[in-house]
Amino acid sequence: MGLLGWLFGQEKKGKPDVLERPKASEERTYEESGGESNEEFNEESGRGSDKGSNKESGSRPAMPVFLAGNIQGIGDREQQEDSFAVFNVSDTGGQETKGLLAVVADGMGGMADGQEASRCTVDTFSQRFRQWNGDTPVPEWLYTGAFEASRAVFSQTGGRGGSTLTAVHLRGDQLYWLSVGDSAIYLMRNGGVFQLNREHTYLNQLYSRELEEPVIDRSRAELDEDARRLTSFVGIDDLKEVDFNLRPWTIKPGDVLLLCSDGISGILSPPELMEAMSLEPHEGCALLETMVLEKQVPEQDNYTGVMIACR
Repeated sequence: MGLLGWLFGQEKKGKPDVLERPKASEERTYEESGGESNEEFNEESGRGSDKGSNKESGSRPAMPVFLAGNIQGIGDREQQEDSFAVFNVSDTGGQETKGLLAVVADGMGGMADGQEASRCTVDTFSQRFRQWNGDTPVPEWLYTGAFEASRAVFSQTGGRGGSTLTAVHLRGDQLYWLSVGDSAIYLMRNGGVFQLNREHTYLNQLYSRELEEPVIDRSRAELDEDARRLTSFVGIDDLKEVDFNLRPWTIKPGDVLLLCSDGISGILSPPELMEAMSLEPHEGCALLETMVLEKQVPEQDNYTGVMIACR
């Protein structure tokens, strides 16, 4: 049996979470440039031709309605190295046939070609989504896409560039996600905000080591000078760590998703995120930017967020 056959045919072993998540589906750890608009948008549309919106009432459950907004800023950096895209947010036919896809990539500023790496990552998923006919299971499609993007970035930058990656796919009430690196995917549900993905940083390894110590000291791990060093990213020569869910989460009316680079997730607290995610997406994204800028963090990183609300 090949690697993918094993991945998609076996149960997940339990793993500790950085933040507590609601109990739901299983996960396994294996990770057009956006504008600066914060309005609801439909940057790209698929070619779906299903006229499902015209089906007779009662023939199937009502399709969820998704609203999306985005925000992006350069912070105190010289150039924008984040990229993002959202597909089919306003195309109900496309949502029925291929689903809604959102991707956020954060180019690594410590490498020579971070901007090129994030664009290449998003472009890879854009091309794959246009060609996808929906027959490949979504987890497999996302998983193989991460590896294809990583190979493309490594080839295009000659190993000089890297990027994080977060992606969510929604079709009907089913949610799948995937991540590589330290960008975040949040879910707001029932008055709480939960991070769905595990970040690939040395900090998680340090947390695990603390569990073996006679006295557990969380601050000892968090203060380590290498704590925020990435252990996985798109463009690495041997990608191994990818976080994704094998079984779909059921998305519910009132749920809100936020994909964001660490220019947001590393700056704002869960209560601040929830305040923004409680608003309509375009208003919530504007508030995210206001809160980030009010922090006046020295050398503020690029920040990018895509918010998707289920109504």
